[in-house]
Amino acid sequence: MKRSLLNISLLAATSLSFLTATVTKAETVTDSANLRGSDVELFDLFNGFVNAERLALDESALPELYADSLRWDPIASSVDIFFINEGAGYRNQLMYAINGGERTTLFDDIASTESIIKETTAKVEKYENQVAKLGSEISTLETEIASGNLTAEERSAKQEQLSDKQAKQSAKAEFLAVEKTLGNDGIGALSLGDGKSIGGLSGDVAFDFFIKADGARREDGYIYGADVSENPDGLQHVIARELQYEGDSWVLIGFEDLYGVHEDEGGISDRDFNDVVFAVRGLTGDRVDPEQIPEPSTAVGLLVFGALGLAQTRRRKSAAG
Repeated sequence: MKRSLLNISLLAATSLSFLTATVTKAETVTDSANLRGSDVELFDLFNGFVNAERLALDESALPELYADSLRWDPIASSVDIFFINEGAGYRNQLMYAINGGERTTLFDDIASTESIIKETTAKVEKYENQVAKLGSEISTLETEIASGNLTAEERSAKQEQLSDKQAKQSAKAEFLAVEKTLGNDGIGALSLGDGKSIGGLSGDVAFDFFIKADGARREDGYIYGADVSENPDGLQHVIARELQYEGDSWVLIGFEDLYGVHEDEGGISDRDFNDVVFAVRGLTGDRVDPEQIPEPSTAVGLLVFGALGLAQTRRRKSAAG
């Protein structure tokens, strides 16, 4: 029998900051049963908010939370984080921190053959072909240069072409080598619904979630969280909405992984917040007063979410504060 959506009140936010006091026992991180395998209807509910263009949530039905007010709900025995989908060319990483402490990586390569931007062998094969083609062109140029049949001017031009192709081949070979160190030889090892469980919690526990943009490939990838003042571009990169489902507290979280303003404003980002999408059970947070949210200038998909996200620029204290 289909579960009624009437039992649902969904959570919203993008970069999760859980602000609170002390954890008296060190947390533990373990693998959790795949959500799609254990409760396909609930997974489909979450995944239904994700599409190829944007993460479009109905703001009138899904209560928004301040993304930087998230904290453990002691009613839950653990905090469980499930991969819902991803719409990114980047190989992002998901991290968390407790009570402002050290960041810990939960998912080190968020990529899947099942996601809305599917990882396939095509990218690996493309770069292998490009490296091979450049190798052939380099060999031809080296032969021409060594032939002694060129004028000084022709030799100089060929030498310049050779240097350019060698640099391109080196860059593509380096990218290919990194790609092949990733899950499933660069294709993406995650399945939709894969999860992690954080246990061993007690006391007041504030959570922050972050993504490291393209972190599986790059050590220097930008890190984005709920506190916009700490984001490299000073913009919102995390959204969160609340859901109470059959007695469990859930937060649906979406991340934007590109730096800067929307492409319509001269940037490169689509600001769709579907680059990394996770559902988290066992959290609570402070709701945003809908009257404090400005009317969006456009109602197109997640541009609505972007408008909501802008309301989250101030750091929230915990509900006790």
